[in-house]
Amino acid sequence: MLSARSNSTSTAWITVTAPADGRLLGTVPTHTADGVDALVAALRRDQWHWRSLGVVGRVHWMTRFRDWLLDNRDTLVELLADETGKSVCAAEREFRLGIDAVDFHRTHGADFLGTQRLRSLRVPNVALRLTIAHHPCAVVGVLTGWTYPLATMLFDAVPALLSGSAVLARPASVTPLTTRAVVTGWSQVGAPPVLEYAVGPDAGPAVVDTVDAVHFTGSPETGKVVALRAAARLIPCRLELGGKSSAIVLKDADLDHAAVGIALGGLAESGQNCHSVERVFVESAVYDAFVDRLVAEVAAFGTADPDDTGADVLTSAAHVRHIEDQVRDAVAHGARLRIGGAGSGHMFAPTVLADVAPGARVLTRQTLGPVLPVVRVADAEQAIAAANDTCGPCVSVWTTDDAAGAYLAGRLLASRIGRNDVSVHLVPPAYT
Repeated sequence: MLSARSNSTSTAWITVTAPADGRLLGTVPTHTADGVDALVAALRRDQWHWRSLGVVGRVHWMTRFRDWLLDNRDTLVELLADETGKSVCAAEREFRLGIDAVDFHRTHGADFLGTQRLRSLRVPNVALRLTIAHHPCAVVGVLTGWTYPLATMLFDAVPALLSGSAVLARPASVTPLTTRAVVTGWSQVGAPPVLEYAVGPDAGPAVVDTVDAVHFTGSPETGKVVALRAAARLIPCRLELGGKSSAIVLKDADLDHAAVGIALGGLAESGQNCHSVERVFVESAVYDAFVDRLVAEVAAFGTADPDDTGADVLTSAAHVRHIEDQVRDAVAHGARLRIGGAGSGHMFAPTVLADVAPGARVLTRQTLGPVLPVVRVADAEQAIAAANDTCGPCVSVWTTDDAAGAYLAGRLLASRIGRNDVSVHLVPPAYT
């Protein structure tokens, strides 16, 4: 089993079980605030040596680390699938995303970090020579969520390490084992000790209170707390937040195509993705017809791999209860439950809610589950206003009118907008 050195100062432990079958996967000692302070102090001392290696020296260690990841691919993928409840196929895709991040940054790191010399300002009687150099923060805190514990850690930790910073990762308490394994790999290749992890209820606040920069991936609610805490210390803070991604179906849309795409966008990986479709706004003229098609697609939805039995497992039983509460609240506000709506253990049935009222929490609070609430709107203008309210990271627009699609895209606030597709994605042809 891949494991890192224990935290001898801890008096509490986290027990991690497989959500699919309840198997004991491992135990992890939690870190106190004092324990985090000690880790950060040690990282700060070792960061000076790490920075002195230069980009070439750091790329050398990153390449050795990449080789370790590939050598331990099967073990890491199995651990990731067991810990999160993902299918093996989904865990493999996440692993490949992480490797892509490592390859991208180690290939382009020297270009990104090279000194830039700018032309002198053309001001009379003033001679200036301007140079931009990069000075890394000593210790960067990387706080990741439970939906993509491997990829999100590598997305943030790798560029920070290559820039010359030390990194302290704080994984979610329900998925700490994959992060621990990655930190172990860094140590096993003999790299300088500038990558550590801390876990537990006290670790997150302590990390934000002691490091020199913060990268946070998670919910908007927690993101606000992290941002305020970082602002109080005047340290850099980067947030990658989820939210309520939406789909807009106009009356001229290909309803069959839209139903297939939106079902995939909301149910893939049981909706445990910050880009998952969590609200569907449909023009009134085609509302009933679309809902019928969507219910049929949801009823037939299944994993692409018939031998994969773990595709519908949710990572946390507590999160299943969160989804149940949202569905009950929507029904209490007048929504019609067309299919699904029940959960037990780590499972929740794919669900379609029709006629969801504006006050329902399922429209305003992140769900991260296989629930598709469908809202009737009078026209495209009302759909734009609804999608921009509590805006999520993605919106998909479903229409056969290219001009109308472009018009909507120009007025939507989401950072990624797809037309007749559920997400904006750029992948090589062989990446399947």
